[in-house]
Amino acid sequence: MFQDRFEELKLSGSLPSPSGVGLSILRLTQREDASMEELLWCLQADPALTGRILKMANATRGVNEPPCSSVLQASLRLGMRSVRNVALGFTLVTSNRSGVCSPFGYDRYWSSSLACAVAAQCFARELKSGEPTEAFTLGLLSRIGMLALASVHPDTYAQVLDSCVDQTLAQLCQAERRAFGIDQFEVTAAMLADWGLPDAFSQAVLVRAQSENQSAEGDPQVESLATVLELASRLALALASDRAAAPEVFEQQWSALQALARRQGLEAERLEQLASAAARAWKEWGEFLRIPTSAAHGFALDQQPAATFGELPELPEEPGSERASVAVARPVRAPVRVLVVDDDEKLARLVGLHLSRAGYQVEIASDGAQALSIVLSDGPQVVITDWMMPGMTGLELCQALRKTEAGRKTYVLILTAKEEEDRIVDAFNAGADDYVAKPFNPRILLARVQAAQRLVELQTQVDEDKRVREQQVAEMGLLTRKLRAAALTDVLTELPNRRFAMSRLEQEWESALRLDRPLSLVMIDIDHFKRINDQYGHDVGDFVLRSTANVLRTFARRGDIVCRLGGEEFLVINVNSDAQGTLMCAERLRAGVEANFMEYQGFRGHVTVSLGVAERGLTIRDADELLRAADQAVYAAKAAGRNTVRVADGLDGLSRSA
Repeated sequence: MFQDRFEELKLSGSLPSPSGVGLSILRLTQREDASMEELLWCLQADPALTGRILKMANATRGVNEPPCSSVLQASLRLGMRSVRNVALGFTLVTSNRSGVCSPFGYDRYWSSSLACAVAAQCFARELKSGEPTEAFTLGLLSRIGMLALASVHPDTYAQVLDSCVDQTLAQLCQAERRAFGIDQFEVTAAMLADWGLPDAFSQAVLVRAQSENQSAEGDPQVESLATVLELASRLALALASDRAAAPEVFEQQWSALQALARRQGLEAERLEQLASAAARAWKEWGEFLRIPTSAAHGFALDQQPAATFGELPELPEEPGSERASVAVARPVRAPVRVLVVDDDEKLARLVGLHLSRAGYQVEIASDGAQALSIVLSDGPQVVITDWMMPGMTGLELCQALRKTEAGRKTYVLILTAKEEEDRIVDAFNAGADDYVAKPFNPRILLARVQAAQRLVELQTQVDEDKRVREQQVAEMGLLTRKLRAAALTDVLTELPNRRFAMSRLEQEWESALRLDRPLSLVMIDIDHFKRINDQYGHDVGDFVLRSTANVLRTFARRGDIVCRLGGEEFLVINVNSDAQGTLMCAERLRAGVEANFMEYQGFRGHVTVSLGVAERGLTIRDADELLRAADQAVYAAKAAGRNTVRVADGLDGLSRSA
């Protein structure tokens, strides 16, 4: 189970997480007694998030519905659950726009995720597959596991990405599993579940990740969401292709999308209309969220201006592009960023001029609301604000900042025309770090800002040291996981080994007894394997074992546990499956192995397997007897001529034919 590996990732403390406001909304909406008033109070603490909720609500309004002009109207239109999900997605974008994994393109990642989000919203609305707003959230977060691996293990993930240039997404996932014991889609599913999002989200991500040979059986809602996610991902890939520079790539992606769309009843003309709508929405949202949306040229549809699309991160860097060193050095100190807030434009520019000459990077806001939005989105390290301003005063700005995660890290200096003790005390009680009296002395102001700079640099050093410690914890967890995996993994086939199989079988036996659910086994033995070793040598024998193991892994159902017991013997543990269902699984495995053509060092051809199925029943007292029953069924299959399946009736040695 990948859940254990995800818990180890959580212990690192470096997983992507929403902002303080986003977490507050999540915790609030998980309560059964949560009210709309409490939700509105959380939203109003983040004006930028409020604007995004309003935009989402207005984007989903009907033809005759008036636009929302307040967060209350937006929340009532979307519903509490949709607001929660949208808020989570948007605050994740705000909080995770940069990192230290050198080959990982953070802006490109969010650009491509946004493209997938708007495409998912379009397809969900068109196919009536659930709530379009929730489809937007699912598309936005559908590969958050990739960002998580880059955040927790930046150095190792940089090496994984460098090794996977020009390879497919499936190959990248295999490389992730080799490096971390878990892939990006499994991390994504676990994170969505951990945040309390609908179970269908996690299941849809896992179904989306399945190969074509695996079934997508299950909840119709899950299958519907998975289809929307697949369409959205393929649409973003098609639109990402540079039609002028690589027309063959575009045609390949577009043809694959058309084939998938036809199966959902979407004709080519309607698909082009949806692509055009997604293009316009992607560009508009990109401008609104300050996410670049110009990764590659797309195509003009419906006589709209040519739109540009960010590519989904099959790999976060283009093949052949220059890459920074994988080694992560301490960041070079950038100029301290200072935000000056004053409704007096001349005074604000004067303060900014003195600071710019002193080497600070300055940005100016004309009021408190604009300043709060800038702090939440851009994160300046120092804020110098006038006390008396129309609308939100400097004191109210300071109080609002201290309610947010970004604002709590910001050094706030207040400019005031009076120095009465009570006013100064009020400023410090509101969360101000220092003050300067007006009219200000430029030397005094710069001295105060220099003091702020020292604290900012100390905090930066503390954060860097914390990151290093978290990285060390993550690396120790990864090393522990690799050592444990090595002890429980067969080196040749990379399947779980006999030790793992026996331990897991005992666990599943106890669970089946406790929950009174079925449990079945499939024992598999390669026919005439000794003859292959004797005739072609052990190198060919090893190749046959690896190839057969890959077939078993591919054709097994999600949730089945495929292990190598040793030699040419394999075992599949079928949890919550009776003999009839396991028999169908065994027949699929048998046919898959028989159809697998192999060619290696003089060997050309196929191998077959004999399979035995056994189910937990009244005559079987423990896991060992269940294993022996499956083994006896294998002997019966070999006696019947091999390349067949037999089902054990018990421990009397009898078996019935498949």
